Amino acid sequence: MDHAARKNFSATGRLMQCVASALLALAPFVVQGGTASEESAHRWLAKMAEAIRTLNYDGTFVYRNEDRMESMRIIHRASPGEERERMFSLTGTPREVLRDKNKVTCILPDSQSVVVVKSRPRSVALHVFDPQEGFTRFYRLSAHAGERVAGRKTTRVSVQPIDEYRYGYRLWLDQLTGLLLKSELVSEQGKALEQIVYTNIRLPAHIPDDLLAPAISGEGYTWYSNDYPVSRTASTKPGDQWVVTWVPKGFEVSDRIYDPSSVSRNPVEHLVYSDGLAKMSVFIELLDDAKESLLGPSGMGAINAYGSVIGDYQVTVVGEVPEITVEKVGQSVRRR
Repeated sequence: MDHAARKNFSATGRLMQCVASALLALAPFVVQGGTASEESAHRWLAKMAEAIRTLNYDGTFVYRNEDRMESMRIIHRASPGEERERMFSLTGTPREVLRDKNKVTCILPDSQSVVVVKSRPRSVALHVFDPQEGFTRFYRLSAHAGERVAGRKTTRVSVQPIDEYRYGYRLWLDQLTGLLLKSELVSEQGKALEQIVYTNIRLPAHIPDDLLAPAISGEGYTWYSNDYPVSRTASTKPGDQWVVTWVPKGFEVSDRIYDPSSVSRNPVEHLVYSDGLAKMSVFIELLDDAKESLLGPSGMGAINAYGSVIGDYQVTVVGEVPEITVEKVGQSVRRR
């Protein structure tokens, strides 16, 4: 992707930077052993979903996407009625993501900004593989003997899509503890588009407050938040003006955000679609003369985008799904 395309790709807003950072926040999970079967894989994933909410952990992982590689540390504390998490980069551009039950705060020194968004249930890939979410209707699950990772024997769980509109996953779980030691996002050709490997992980009985406090204060930065509504002169909500006429089977609107405050100069409508595992976002905003329009497909590693212009509006579809998916969804957006 050329420089202009990359600029347009990232110009969808600081909210996407926050979401992209949060997607990296993998966690260890406790699972139970079982036979190499679909039923066993279901049980493992259900246990993973439960453990993400209940374990204390402190770990370091390496994230690889195309030629980009970086090391991150994640600290998570679970206690009755409360869950707090801090993730920060150890290499490359400094940034931090803080999460509690009410909000997610992304501190981005490279843009001198802080983005605060409401905390929502984590049904994002690799955070919650919960069979109750219904995503297993669109994926085939299986468990197999895995390779050694970080000196530990593992069991590999495969999550394979039933069609060309979603990616698959490969997960390596520690046979002794069930920790998630390695994960891969897999293309329809079986290529690993994105990889995360834990290099160390601890499950301490107690995590002190100072480990969950940000090292970057954000003082002097520009703060953005979608926690409060923005007044409109028009009486019609933007959601009444637009319709997405095609999404892959199983994808439904899981969230709809009006005016995620000032992620760009103009109000933005943000629709989130999910099949219970994969997610993609549709952004609709008034054209901004200060930046070029995004037209056609763009991509960075596992993330694909498709842009189009409808009248005075820029429509951008972004997600960790194949290019064909964002393109077909983008071409289906209509003004009522």
